[in-house]
Amino acid sequence: MSELLAIVSRDADYYLMLEHILKEGGYRTMLIDVPSEAVPTVEELDAAAIIVDCQPGSQILSDIAASLKERGLASEVTLIALVAEKTAYLDILKANVDESFTRPMRPERLLSYLHGAIGNSADNVPRRLLPIFDDMKLDTKGRRVLVRGTPINLSPIEFRLLSALMGDVGRVLSRVELIGIAWPQGAFVEPRTVDVHIGRLRRALKRALGRDVIRTVPKVGYAMNIV
Repeated sequence: MSELLAIVSRDADYYLMLEHILKEGGYRTMLIDVPSEAVPTVEELDAAAIIVDCQPGSQILSDIAASLKERGLASEVTLIALVAEKTAYLDILKANVDESFTRPMRPERLLSYLHGAIGNSADNVPRRLLPIFDDMKLDTKGRRVLVRGTPINLSPIEFRLLSALMGDVGRVLSRVELIGIAWPQGAFVEPRTVDVHIGRLRRALKRALGRDVIRTVPKVGYAMNIV
């Protein structure tokens, strides 16, 4: 069974849009329009993540984060903020969320993060520590890559690039897609810049693994090799 995601929002239309996007990504969703019920419901139904529709001046996110911590669920449930314009970014940082996305957002950025953080099927893989290969794991909570238990030093952009490639193993992602996922929205990034960061990522992984796991498709983009 696919993972269940709880969406906290008072905007039914926005929820329906998210439901469609997430269903296409392989997830089940449920709407929670009473924020105080979010954490108890998630605990009861064993949902994998809480996605909060954050509006300016709202305390919903901080309240949910505090409730997760009080119940000892902060390390078990992924907390994601979808941040509306004019929302105080400092409030998002104080809530210590796992990830935040500024609206409007590219759906593939959210899906790529979810695929890396919790997977998209009910298997026996522990949340937040997603196996990539037998000897390499992606620790999404700690935002690091472990090769045979040893952390590999990656920049935030390189980590997001790896997460994106692992979000759809084997599929070729174009440079435009990778820019939309790994860089802040609105940033001007030349395709050559993607090549530079992919090159650094490739070398770091090859040094640790002893083999190249990123495939270049000329004039198209990059993919993670299926092994």
